[in-house]
Formats: sequence, C-alpha cells, structure tokens
Amino acid sequence: MSARAAAPSGEIALQPGSSTTDAFRAIAGRLVGLIAAQQAAVLNRDPTGVHQMRIALRRTRVTITIFSDLIHGPEAERLKRELKWLTGRLGPARDLHLMDLRLKDAGAVGSAAFRKKVAADRASAFDSASRAVATKHFVKLLGDLQSWIDAGDWAQTAKHVPEPAKKFAKRVLTRRADRLIKKLDALEQLDDEQRHRVRIAAKKLYYATGFFESLFDGPRTGKRLARFHKRLKKLLDALGALNDAAVQRELANRPAKRSQRTPAAGAAAAAELAAANEAITRQQMKAAVKAAAKLADSPLFGD
Repeated sequence: MSARAAAPSGEIALQPGSSTTDAFRAIAGRLVGLIAAQQAAVLNRDPTGVHQMRIALRRTRVTITIFSDLIHGPEAERLKRELKWLTGRLGPARDLHLMDLRLKDAGAVGSAAFRKKVAADRASAFDSASRAVATKHFVKLLGDLQSWIDAGDWAQTAKHVPEPAKKFAKRVLTRRADRLIKKLDALEQLDDEQRHRVRIAAKKLYYATGFFESLFDGPRTGKRLARFHKRLKKLLDALGALNDAAVQRELANRPAKRSQRTPAAGAAAAAELAAANEAITRQQMKAAVKAAAKLADSPLFGD
C-alpha cells in the first residue's frame, strides 16, 4: 500500500509575549517537522506529498530570510542553499504533474506521442524526487537544521533586533507589504519573469503574515491582518495560475525542441497548449489586477 501525504496542518501559533528568538525557534522547528512528515509520501511518489514538502521547504527558506538580522552567518546561508537544492529536486515532479493534468483536461491537445512523452517525463521526475528524500543527504539536512535551531548560537550577535516578536513582526510585515504594493502598480505591463518575481515577493509576505498572525489578536489589528492575508491569498491564486501557464508553455516547448523524429508535431502541441491557456491567462490577469487593487486598500495595521 502506498503512503499518503501526511496532513499538512501547517498553522503556527506563537505564544503571547514571545521573544523574537523564541518565535524563530517555534516557526523553524515546526517547519522541519512538516518537511519530515512528507518523506514517506514523496518516497511513494505521491503528488500531494511532493507539493506539501515543497511548500514546507519554501516556508523554511523564507523563515531564514525573514529572521536574517537575527540568524545571519555562514551556517544560515549553507542551510538555505541545501533547502534550495532539495526544492529544486522536487520542482520538476510538481510542474510536470500539473502539465499532465492540463493535457488531460484540454482533451485533444497534442498528439498521442507528445502526451506519452510528457507522462514519461513526469514519471522520471517523481523517481528523482523519491530518490532525493531516500538519501543520507536528506536525513543529514533535517538533522543539521534541527541542531542549528536548538543551539541558538546565532541569537548572541543580533543586539539590534527587537526583543519582542510582535514588534519585530510589525516592522518586517510593514516593510515587505509596502515594497510589494509598489511593485503591483505595473502588474499588467510585466513579462512572465518579472511577474514571477513579484509572485515570489507576495508569497514571502503571505508566509510571513501566517507566521505572525497569532500575535495580533486584538479586535482591530487582528481583523485588519486577517483581511490583508485573505486578499493576499487571492492575489497569489491568480499569480500562481499565470505562472503555471507560463511554466507549461516552457515545458511544452522542451519536448518539441528535443524531438528529432517529429519536431513539427511537438511544436504544434506546444502551440495548441498555448492557445488553450490563453483564455485562462486573460481571466487570471484580470483577477490578479483586481486582487492587487483590493490589497492596496487593505492597510496592515491601520496606522
């Protein structure tokens, strides 16, 4: 029997009055547990497990970035590189899984040979993801992360970091929100790569808001932050759909470029998929622009 992905249950609740150091330990420690919880599912090539582990890996990298003033140092940078390596090993499986589903939803798009090639690439990518989490490298990475979190040596060099986690969070969230909203002004004029970078910034802010939301439980700040978080999620949904369409265009072109026997058939399939995604792209761009406008009208803390 194949293992199913463990329930993500990734909510993080910080204790009132937490210090910044305690907040980092609580968040990072929880995320290491979420990464480990998906190992069995990834080993068994479960798409949900791959997706959930990728989310936990990205959230962990974002945590290290957000708390960089507190935990800066060579070990933090090394662990970020290791996390990025593992995320990269899982990425193709997720992308090709979505591509395979898109081809099935689109029905007649692409030749049988083209769809077979995508399915074969998908299977190979899941094999690669499974091997990545079966290694001693993976086990060592989790152990190194947990040991580093527990040791806490990094906290001794960060005197300029606010001691209360709530004060630290307010500073971080406000700064990142201001930067993101400025980037959203020209959303419709951005190309795929530029829009992807905006999406990354939005995702980092979304994760950070989720990390600290429990600290702002007052009737005013809690309501405002929850509304901002909800509207940011709508923006990310639209930007994510746009990014998926862009990735699928690129993936469709790769088999076409590699195919020596039927390059015309591969190119035709790529063009058909692009046409099928065109309506989705227009719809999601409208949704993204609307969500960006609402987000700009959602002050984080009302001051």
